[in-house]
Amino acid sequence: MVDMTRDDNQGGDTITLAEWAKEIGRTPEHIAIRWRPARDFPGPTGRRRRPGIPGPGEPVYDRRALETWLAEWEKARARPRRRYEIPGDPNEMRTLGAIARLLGIDGKTLTQYRPKFDAHAEHRDQGARRLYRTGDIVALLNDRPGAGVTGAADADARRGRDLTDQEARRLQAASTPEEWAAIARELLADGASRPSIGRAVGLSGNAVEQRLRDR
Repeated sequence: MVDMTRDDNQGGDTITLAEWAKEIGRTPEHIAIRWRPARDFPGPTGRRRRPGIPGPGEPVYDRRALETWLAEWEKARARPRRRYEIPGDPNEMRTLGAIARLLGIDGKTLTQYRPKFDAHAEHRDQGARRLYRTGDIVALLNDRPGAGVTGAADADARRGRDLTDQEARRLQAASTPEEWAAIARELLADGASRPSIGRAVGLSGNAVEQRLRDR
């Protein structure tokens, strides 16, 4: 059984997910929300306590285990992404649900991109329904970027869990900006969202990001 109570020194063979995210050009939220729940994702080997920072400390991981996992993940992602053919008339106006059914995919595959479709696809409202030009939706779906690159930071920042009352109190009790930033990074690595961290201390998600960059 791994001793999860020991203090790990910074550097060496162990690394936090936030540090690893910075090294590989991802966001901590993406790793915590999309990668860490995977069955084969490496588990933490201990925790790193920072001097003067209350709490159990931030989980640390074996660097080589993370690198091995990432290599396998990238190998799987290297397979060509499925491209969709336009079903029928590209000018036909349909709901996202109808287009999804014609493509044979789950409706959520399309609705998650609704803001992008609203911005770039021809559409019109018909009563309570919004209809989109089928050809535009298929083209945008085929051109979507890969998930999790640094450019998706804004989308990742909107995801994640809310803070518990105890976590919010830890943030509010921080006595210095450095202590606050250390606690916030620990919470982000554990899957908390930037907006929920901001709400605990009266900041916007963008202000949280700026404060973390400054520290």
